Amino acid sequence: MNRWVGIVSLRETAPPTPLHRIALAIEAARNRTSYQVAGLTVSYGRMRSALRVLAQEHARHHDWGRYTYCVDLAGDFFDGGHPPTGIPSWLTNELQKLLGHGSGKRPKGGRRGPAASRRHGSVATRASRNASAVTARSARSTSLPTGRAPLPKPVRPFSRAERRLDVHDVAYPAICEPPVSLVGTYGEVVRAIVGKAVRGWEAGPEVTAWLGLAAEHRSHLYETHYADQVTPHVLGMLDRLGATALDVILLDAYARWATPRKVGEQSSEHAGRRSAAGIALGGWVSEEGLVRMGAGEAQQPARSVFEGVARQILGVLSLCGEHEIARRLVASVWPDLDRPSVESGADPVTLAQTAFRKEGLMYDCEAEGPDHRKVFRAIVRTGTGRKAEGTGRSKKAARAAAARALLDAYPQVVSTAGVERKAASVALPVASPLPYAQPGNRHRDAVSDLAAMFELGHRADGLLAQALTHVSWVYENQAAATAACQRDNHLLAHHGSHVVNHLAAHVRVRQALAHSLTPDEDEARVLTASDDDTARLGATLQLAEGLLTSRGESGQGRAAVSDATQAVVAVAWRLHGPRLLGRRPVVLEDWLSSLEHQHDPVTIVAAMATTYGIDHDYTYDVSGPDHLTSFTATIELRDAQDRVHWWTERLPGTSGKAQAKKATAEAIVDVLTAPVNGVVDDLPAPERDLLAFLLRAQLDGLGRPTERQRTRMLARGDLGTDLLTTGDTEAFLAWAERVRSLLGPDFTAVPGVLRELYRKVLDDSRTGPRSLLRRMAVDPGLGAAGVIRRNAAIAVQRALSSGPQAASVRDIVQGWWRDQAPATGITVRDDMGQDAFWPLPVHLGALDETLTWCGEAAEAADTRIDVELTIRDGTLHVLLSLDKVDVQAACNDFARLLSHTLPYTDCLVGEDHVLLRLHGELSTVPLPPLATAGMDAYVSGPSDRRPDEDIAVVPIGGTEE
Repeated sequence: MNRWVGIVSLRETAPPTPLHRIALAIEAARNRTSYQVAGLTVSYGRMRSALRVLAQEHARHHDWGRYTYCVDLAGDFFDGGHPPTGIPSWLTNELQKLLGHGSGKRPKGGRRGPAASRRHGSVATRASRNASAVTARSARSTSLPTGRAPLPKPVRPFSRAERRLDVHDVAYPAICEPPVSLVGTYGEVVRAIVGKAVRGWEAGPEVTAWLGLAAEHRSHLYETHYADQVTPHVLGMLDRLGATALDVILLDAYARWATPRKVGEQSSEHAGRRSAAGIALGGWVSEEGLVRMGAGEAQQPARSVFEGVARQILGVLSLCGEHEIARRLVASVWPDLDRPSVESGADPVTLAQTAFRKEGLMYDCEAEGPDHRKVFRAIVRTGTGRKAEGTGRSKKAARAAAARALLDAYPQVVSTAGVERKAASVALPVASPLPYAQPGNRHRDAVSDLAAMFELGHRADGLLAQALTHVSWVYENQAAATAACQRDNHLLAHHGSHVVNHLAAHVRVRQALAHSLTPDEDEARVLTASDDDTARLGATLQLAEGLLTSRGESGQGRAAVSDATQAVVAVAWRLHGPRLLGRRPVVLEDWLSSLEHQHDPVTIVAAMATTYGIDHDYTYDVSGPDHLTSFTATIELRDAQDRVHWWTERLPGTSGKAQAKKATAEAIVDVLTAPVNGVVDDLPAPERDLLAFLLRAQLDGLGRPTERQRTRMLARGDLGTDLLTTGDTEAFLAWAERVRSLLGPDFTAVPGVLRELYRKVLDDSRTGPRSLLRRMAVDPGLGAAGVIRRNAAIAVQRALSSGPQAASVRDIVQGWWRDQAPATGITVRDDMGQDAFWPLPVHLGALDETLTWCGEAAEAADTRIDVELTIRDGTLHVLLSLDKVDVQAACNDFARLLSHTLPYTDCLVGEDHVLLRLHGELSTVPLPPLATAGMDAYVSGPSDRRPDEDIAVVPIGGTEE
């Protein structure tokens, strides 16, 4: 039975058209080389380049949906193609920003090329990175001498800063439900135990199911074979969210009764309290038997297993909006939450040494258990025979436990020796901070705007004033600070840093778990907000305008703005608490949504070095006086061939060690983009040398990456892989030529692993799990559109994998005519003459499947089909005209998939016809080795996967010679 019956829709018969319509179709296709977007006329080549840039940006943000959309769309921009006109608004806006500020050479579009190459080369311009690279080089060339402070800026007349004050309720997407077959009714068990601890709590079905999942250990997921439905990364995200929630809960309680003098005291106290609370929570989980772990792990579980599950439970409570229940749970399990901890900050080993100094102490320590789960047992003895013992996961912890046990066992000795086991020092209550009497207009306006923005009212004016007080201002204005009961913002900033991390983790985990329960490592990564991130939020809030600083401090520095930003968020949290999780200023919400949970440049360089076998190390030079110390970082790179290269990046002004290290790593990442940006010729000699070294190191150190590693390499555009997978062979040839000029004439041998890499990434993009073909094959639609997509996937897969066993184009057409003529009226016009056509192995399969597809559509519509064939400039053009058939509805998906999947194959759909273009004229002019490796991989199919195999081509169209 014809698969098209009931699917193909009819259209009104078009008026008669002249013969040789193929000439008109070819000419119309040749004229389609540019695209209209946001009022700009953009060439197809430039659109491909821009879409690849945007795809990589979305990959950096782990937005794989938009990444895939951009990559798929880039494949639609071949010369003569019909790219969709209704692209989404988000992409239109991104293209407008990128193309509107583009610079550099405009790439040439088109898939056809001159005889000198398989396809003519073009420059794949990445405008934004090109511009940023030039800007960076300009900044480096005009940098100030290291250690010299920047010149003071002229005094500006006062003008009120315009801040965005609107607030909105956060609308979170619904999170996925854990598999019932995994959690079963265990969530009710966990809910009951938590309810008992908090003395009453009614939980809904969502939080109950997630509590059942929170009790899982990754070993149980693997043993029960559920790791493919819920990856262990989900548990890691819950753990991370629970850890940030615990930090905030502890600091909230600490701020109610303690007023430390310095931020170091608060940080040290918080670390001790966090450790004690973690141990208590882990003990509670262990006593209640909440953990579901694998048989091997259950034999001798480590303490970290129970503490991790406790954090996962806190993470679920925070995720589901039960922050108060999480706080009550911590208070119930660890009574020291709202009071100073016993012996907080005291070192029991030191106390015992002081108390028993006349008797003398001696420690013996032994290890028990396997290497990966050792437990240390320490015994402490005095000279008079007293002893005690303790255990811990390290020798230090075991000695501390033994010393603590000795102190507890002999309190009279401790008292006699005059050793005071005191709790943390708690300052007497102090007056609440007040607004300054004469703060200045900018500071006053900033406090007023922030109070309105966070809906704090005037009750927070004093704390907001403290949040905008730099330590240098307090030093110069002691009297004003004392009169207002004020201090600098360091304590608030420390508290706010943990609040910011909790808000960021909450948003990140909600977004990830709303998408799926199977995130990979990158999608599940939850990083802390850096000073650069919080300084960026502070710049949006214009905090520098209202920050009180000394006469010698500008207030514009990254650290100063970052501290002020964190302090402001801490003030809002202290007054509103978890309300900020559901209602917050739009500025804060936009910032949280835009956070990049990705590795910093230092980690990116480290990952690249690991992938390509490059050893690297950083050294630092220190310059400038003590109060203006500046660091300069130098990275030493040693590749697999033991070649060494050094690179130093100098920053203007003063810079810290971390900032210098980041700048050097960022320069490495920027230089690597030069061959794709097309700015190689503009690079200074040192940067060209660095780029040549890095490319050689990548080529010499490339191993055999896994599928996941190939996906990441493709998303970064390593070694031109993204150019090949989007079908932009012109840009790839241009990239290969630029790389050849960098590596020099002695680069003649392409590693076999690089050839394999090109073949595998092309297989991944054509038939892999995330390919367009695979997505069409599993289209869930039940209507005609879904059936067409699934049929198209089958047909294209057949064309790609094998193809018919025929000798020529005419053999294909004749065989199809014999099968189709009894059911459909057919007219075939052959204008190929004796012109030679050199096809790829997949071309005959593409022709056969296209004829079959259109023939079945015509048969289902009970209409005729006209076929015209001609060869122009080595390209076979096949026009299939269909009357009464809605050609676009019937053939669009097939044509798009065929064009995306098969090399040098374009399928264009018109109103009443399909135009198949098979570009078969492959140049006999030898290409450079790197270009040859990529092009050989591009033209081969899945059935041609033998290393270094030459692709046989046969002249078809005339007589074979």
